[in-house]
Amino acid sequence: MAGHVVFRLLAFGFGLAGLAGCAAAPSAVSASAGLTPASTQALVGSTPQILNADFGPPMIRRTDGQAQVWVYENAVCGLQVFLYPDAGGTPRVAAAVPDGGDQASCMQSFARTVTAAALERPPAS
Repeated sequence: MAGHVVFRLLAFGFGLAGLAGCAAAPSAVSASAGLTPASTQALVGSTPQILNADFGPPMIRRTDGQAQVWVYENAVCGLQVFLYPDAGGTPRVAAAVPDGGDQASCMQSFARTVTAAALERPPAS
């Protein structure tokens, strides 16, 4: 009888271990979830598609020659993102400058949960 109990406990333990192996690593989930970068430096090299996924559409989009300036604002700070075309012509972030707050709190204030991003309405076309 005691042998059956030990066997069941071992089988249960191995079953749990097997299920734990199926779970994705936290970093893999974070990287693919479209979460906002933690620093302005992490934005450098991003394309407009990545910016839209991370922040949504900008409040203001301005073109100065070949440069594009995207402006995001919230109650904590504003964020100006400067994009220039790469060698292939794809706009990429060259710099991002927060105003009205320190960089860490500014970037954190733009963080959106995956659920909030999924529930946003697409802009009217």
